Amino acid sequence: MGPGPGSSRALVARQGQHGRNGFALPAALLAVVLIGALVAGVLFATTEETRAGAVGIRREIALNACESAIAMTVTDPGVRLPDSIGVGGTISRQVGGLGQEIIVHITRLDSTLYSIVAESVPEPASAGGRYRVGVAVRSSIAADSSTAIDPISERPWVAGF
Repeated sequence: MGPGPGSSRALVARQGQHGRNGFALPAALLAVVLIGALVAGVLFATTEETRAGAVGIRREIALNACESAIAMTVTDPGVRLPDSIGVGGTISRQVGGLGQEIIVHITRLDSTLYSIVAESVPEPASAGGRYRVGVAVRSSIAADSSTAIDPISERPWVAGF
């Protein structure tokens, strides 16, 4: 006659199956935790890329606004270069209408050389910093007594941060 339900052989077989069933729950919990960590990592990476992209866009807007402010300063016939200040003297003016606040600094370098630097002023809540763009220009008096402002030919633009 074979082993009965109360025999030691049946008891050993049942214990072996019971130990194997206990492994499925920890494996399933580990899989759920790993999947949750992967999802959290993907969400974190996506958020950081979005922030980096937004800062890059704000920097491009600030660069375009600074370049536009310098172009407006150089081509505006109403802008008077500071003849009255000495070499190294600086005047500043605010340029509006470019989407953000831009301050233009005009510094006299020589009798005819000037440095024009446009600086963006970031909003307090934005993540971007200040952006500066400068150009060296030469002034000359035209025949009709107007002042001509021309960028110098040797690498006139300088980007600063």
